[in-house]
Amino acid sequence: MNNNRPLLIIACLVLAIIGGSLWFLNTKPQVPVSTTKPVDIKVPIGPTLNSLRPPEKIVETPTKSEPEKKPAVAKATPRPLQEWERRIDEVLRSSADELQTAQVLINILPTLPPEGQSDAAQHISNLIQDDQYARVLPLVKNPNLPEEVLDVFVTDLMNREDKVKLPTLLEIARIPNHPHHEEALSDLEILLDEDFDSLNRDFNKLQIGITNYLKKQAEEEATNQ
Repeated sequence: MNNNRPLLIIACLVLAIIGGSLWFLNTKPQVPVSTTKPVDIKVPIGPTLNSLRPPEKIVETPTKSEPEKKPAVAKATPRPLQEWERRIDEVLRSSADELQTAQVLINILPTLPPEGQSDAAQHISNLIQDDQYARVLPLVKNPNLPEEVLDVFVTDLMNREDKVKLPTLLEIARIPNHPHHEEALSDLEILLDEDFDSLNRDFNKLQIGITNYLKKQAEEEATNQ
């Protein structure tokens, strides 16, 4: 009987351990139940960041149309110079000074055709100075030159000083068949403030009027200096 006692104690301990383990496993901690209702928080769905950006403009890249091809223009072949053009060109290209060049053109002008004379007259008018005007006077007074040539000389004359212009106008006015006869006489009457008829159409009296006019003008210029 005494020999079985330890066995009984061990058996009781084993049973106690097994029973405690079963109780522990069967006993689960209870989670307290909340009585508060869950709040359903609705997050408003607003515009997204991308939707707040202004819509990008779609730039259409224009397609490059090929430039319209222009028809090729044939280059004009420069016409050869006429004989009178060549002669004037040679004079202008020479190494002579302005006065010499003008004198050569004065010399060849009567030998040129009308269009060549007009061109030469323009060059002569540009080259001749007032104190050299006597060189061109025979051409200006020549009524047989083409009228368009005389027009060039008279137009230039009206831009000259009075001491050149007035005596030359008188020379033209004395030539009845000169294309600028009446015009020269009318210009003198205006410039001198004289009526030619009141002078009995006396050119000598008109000459005296020019002399007095130029003398008075020279005195005024000397006074103003």
